[in-house]
Amino acid sequence: MQKIKILHCADVHLGSEMMTLPKKSKERRGELLRTFRKITDLCREEDVEILLIAGDLFEGSNVDSETVQSVKSYLGALSCPVFISPGNHDYISLDSPYLEEGWPENVKIFKGAMERVLLEDKNVAVYGAGFTGTYQKKSMLQFEEVDPSRLNLLCIHGDVVSPGQKSEYHAMTLEEFRKSGMDYVALGHIHKREDIGRAGDTFYAYPGCPEGRGFDELGSRGVYLGELYKGHHGLRYVEVCQRQYIRLAMDITGLVRELEVEHKIRETLQTSYGKDYEKNIYQISLTGTRKEEEAVPVKTIEKNLSESIYHLELSDERVVERDYEILREEVSLRGLYVRNLVGLLEEARETGDEVLLATYEKALEYGMTSFEGQVNIIED
Repeated sequence: MQKIKILHCADVHLGSEMMTLPKKSKERRGELLRTFRKITDLCREEDVEILLIAGDLFEGSNVDSETVQSVKSYLGALSCPVFISPGNHDYISLDSPYLEEGWPENVKIFKGAMERVLLEDKNVAVYGAGFTGTYQKKSMLQFEEVDPSRLNLLCIHGDVVSPGQKSEYHAMTLEEFRKSGMDYVALGHIHKREDIGRAGDTFYAYPGCPEGRGFDELGSRGVYLGELYKGHHGLRYVEVCQRQYIRLAMDITGLVRELEVEHKIRETLQTSYGKDYEKNIYQISLTGTRKEEEAVPVKTIEKNLSESIYHLELSDERVVERDYEILREEVSLRGLYVRNLVGLLEEARETGDEVLLATYEKALEYGMTSFEGQVNIIED
């Protein structure tokens, strides 16, 4: 049975400033490069036959020369062919690192319109095209006749869109994939991993970025690795990231002492993320209820935990327990506010209007925190 073992990655963004953590940005840039080296190490360990890099390997053309030289070294040490399709960040330009000399012979960079590379010994054809500017408004999916007896792979950057939908970043549709004759389309551009899809006889996937760079790129990050066949695949997701960005809410109702809260946080993180939980990057919201006089020293706890956890941002989002029956009897502006809102809440409950009920509950909570001298940012 004809098959080929591939590794598919995209959106590494080497050279990124990593400004989410300004004090550790240089360190995180180095970790981003180590993640890419881990990908190439994985190629050797798994006897990968083709490495597909579907765009935005670099953050831009101004990536430092040491990073470029490292990339060349890592790729040149591989025994398999490597295919790179530049994307909207690392598009082909006059100062592009892709136009430099010294790229290893096993690396093929697609520098514009669609090209085909035949790997005769493997009976495989690899197609690819590259961005030549930030925007790519015209389709690059222009294929010469595709030989169905081969395994046909496409390495490409862009947006998979619905019929009639437009994108300035190379719009592609599933119908185009279905008609393409490709066995697999290795995609880049979307930073969140998507499950492997199928359009007719064509499989396609976004692996997402292999290393998160901020709290908009949460959780495990990695690549797709495995074997491709005619009509089916054995690809699997493999995590390669150095650290994860994690955002979570943690209910600490009933906890008032500093050490209790610290223990709860550590216990929760270790249970959820294992013994190496300290390496990750967290935003944690402390939730639940508290009595009006109960305060937790959030900044002190954050500082204490940060001595061992790589990065932690802690916020207290607990709701104060209030006796609104007593508060509504107050002869004060606060009492008047509570009487009005509680009355509206009772009406919403009677009518069963869930939208109004949620709105009035928020209004009551925000109003009370304002009376208590707190400042809240109201979000939808």
